[in-house]
Amino acid sequence: MKVTTDASLLGAWAPVEDARRILDIGTGTGLLALFAAQRSSARIDAVEVDADAAAQARQNFAASPWADRLSLIEADVRELTPDGEGYDGILCNPPFFTASTPNRCDRQALARHNDALPLTDLLAAISRLLCDNGRAWLLLPVPEAGSVRARSPAAGLWVRHELHLRNDRQSPPHRLVLQLERRPGDCTRSDISLYERHPYHTQAAADLFRPYYTRLRVGPAPDCE
Repeated sequence: MKVTTDASLLGAWAPVEDARRILDIGTGTGLLALFAAQRSSARIDAVEVDADAAAQARQNFAASPWADRLSLIEADVRELTPDGEGYDGILCNPPFFTASTPNRCDRQALARHNDALPLTDLLAAISRLLCDNGRAWLLLPVPEAGSVRARSPAAGLWVRHELHLRNDRQSPPHRLVLQLERRPGDCTRSDISLYERHPYHTQAAADLFRPYYTRLRVGPAPDCE
């Protein structure tokens, strides 16, 4: 399962710099945990239920400069219990497709469809594991983001910021990053477009990706392309 631009943007954008303990739910190959390790001095736990993905994440963590701060937990997040006061930062690019055509590959279906981890269960896990002043960031398609907005108060969580993610300035948002907190209050909004024209990133996207990408194309695409 390849690394996606949307997941990379979540890792580059989420304001984790001051976090002390971070949890990456459904780490897969460890992408978000590695972003968080590069951007903070936090201790980071990454939970993954798929054995093969967990093995790959362990290898990636061990090969990184931050191996001493990264821990892999091979488990279902619904079985985790808070350690101390919990986490002040939680990152999640969850299996988010609802009632869509299942993937023929069982492992990809587990990673992409929320049958095995419904949003209600995910929100309950976040509520249990998040400390009082913590923040959680979820990357979701637009319909599932609406579902989280509606369901989060029942879990004691409120959406306090939304990042609307577009492929380009002419396109409607295709993903949202929701920032969840324990305290109710107003919800602010920001927007970002990934591309001027694929594969040429907007300046805003390039500024986020530059510390992590080895190559970037930035600005308007040449007319001849």
